[in-house]
Amino acid sequence: MKNICINATMRTVVSLFGTILTLASCGDIYDLNGFDWEAETPLSDSVFNREIRVLNYGDNLPSGHSPLDDMDPMLFSLEKFSSVNLNYKTTERWDISFSGIFRSSIGVNNGKSQGIGYGSSAMGGIAVLDTPYSKLMHVPENINFSSPGDIGLDAQGTLSYKTGHAVYTFGGNFVRPDKVSGYDESDPKAVQEANLYRHMIYCLSEDLIASFPNAKNLQGKPLRPRTIVIKTARGNFVKLETQSVYKGVKDPLLMRRGYTVPIYTFRYMAIKADEQRFGFVTRRPALAVNMSTNTVSVQKN
Repeated sequence: MKNICINATMRTVVSLFGTILTLASCGDIYDLNGFDWEAETPLSDSVFNREIRVLNYGDNLPSGHSPLDDMDPMLFSLEKFSSVNLNYKTTERWDISFSGIFRSSIGVNNGKSQGIGYGSSAMGGIAVLDTPYSKLMHVPENINFSSPGDIGLDAQGTLSYKTGHAVYTFGGNFVRPDKVSGYDESDPKAVQEANLYRHMIYCLSEDLIASFPNAKNLQGKPLRPRTIVIKTARGNFVKLETQSVYKGVKDPLLMRRGYTVPIYTFRYMAIKADEQRFGFVTRRPALAVNMSTNTVSVQKN
């Protein structure tokens, strides 16, 4: 899988903050023997203690590539906020993987666990907490990291026991029941409109809960936001919130069928292993990394 090539805008931001992004060759990749291996770049401290917002991750993938199973995922470096070529799967260059459409599975890079990164020196772990992203201010002492992980759909939408980062509505829509009420009507236009909101996937973000404060899950209980905590391949920590799986749409009020999936939008903050506190000192302004336009921009708030 190809990584995104850095453009002039991204070069400016990288120069400004001293962040060096690891990016794969822009040349075509036909097989492993033809892969243009690149030397690893050193990690910059500028990634830590700032919010990083990744927009449309999964866009601009090579033709024919879709993250349909665990052995063909999208790989991402949280410490260098960049896509990582699948040929680097047994290195420390990536931290999290995204795979599946309706499973919406997220895993981590751990060389000791059987999985996509097995055999490397990576020490990643993952856990999902029943805590809003903005309220999680430190790494819990008793956190139970798993690896390589399989953080996917939440029990709030599947009647299962698992805690996940997103819910699936099946043939209805318990988040927006008003939008599917016309599905059984004889009016073709009403049915067409209802079909736009059936079989939806909603990330359990703070924005979702704020947009639909009265939404209830399949058990009839209010939806709750989730936050993913990750130990990176190098042993640092990240808190992460997924916000959308629909290309170009972050606002839950605008989400519907018809947008390209799975194209992830998420936000996160990285801290060093010995710091343990998220946002204790937010030293730098937020960055927005747009994978559709291959640009990085500094955010004002």
